[in-house]
Amino acid sequence: MNEPTLSELVERSKKIRARYHELEIKHHESIWSVEEDALAFLTDAGLVGRLTMDQQERWPSRSTNETDLELKLGETMW
Repeated sequence: MNEPTLSELVERSKKIRARYHELEIKHHESIWSVEEDALAFLTDAGLVGRLTMDQQERWPSRSTNETDLELKLGETMW
């Protein structure tokens, strides 16, 4: 399988962002501001740290699922 080009990744990201806008409108009646996007990113980055520490048994967690870190990493990278 061929690796996606940068332009293909940009287009994919735009489509994903459009879907997020749909959810934001559905749940909040408006799209998120730049500040809200930044805060959400920082929250996700913090969760990646906590989930990584939990995976290494350095942070207690009550309900960590094996896929939690993988999913949160993907979300944060996007």
